[in-house]
Amino acid sequence: MIFLAGVTVTVLAAIYVFMPLFREPKGNIEVELLAETDLDRLLNRKAVVYSNLKDLEFEHKMGRLGEADFHRLEAGFKAEAAEILSRLDQLGAAENLDDGIEQAIAARKSQLAAGSKTGLATCPSCGADLVPGKQFCADCGRRL
Repeated sequence: MIFLAGVTVTVLAAIYVFMPLFREPKGNIEVELLAETDLDRLLNRKAVVYSNLKDLEFEHKMGRLGEADFHRLEAGFKAEAAEILSRLDQLGAAENLDDGIEQAIAARKSQLAAGSKTGLATCPSCGADLVPGKQFCADCGRRL
């Protein structure tokens, strides 16, 4: 009888310990959200190539890199940068980024305009909405 109770307790403990391994974790981020797009890869590579060009010019100016090596490496980096920029143009990255930024700015401006029309008091210094009853602005700290 004691043996059966011990086995039952052990099995229940094992189920309790191993159950989280078989359950779907809460708050998992979808893998697609973390996937890197072609645009992300190209923008990252562009930043690396530009950084390499700056480092190359610095090394040349410091005298650590010969003239022939500098021109050879510079030509390679510039060719790679030109290829990346042409591929970015093919993806339409410049237009999409600019349009997205402009839309975000317009949305923020409309939010700010709607907030000022609601009758909330605003700080004379920074224009932030004031909390009723407070003696100082929460954003800039100016005494009201």
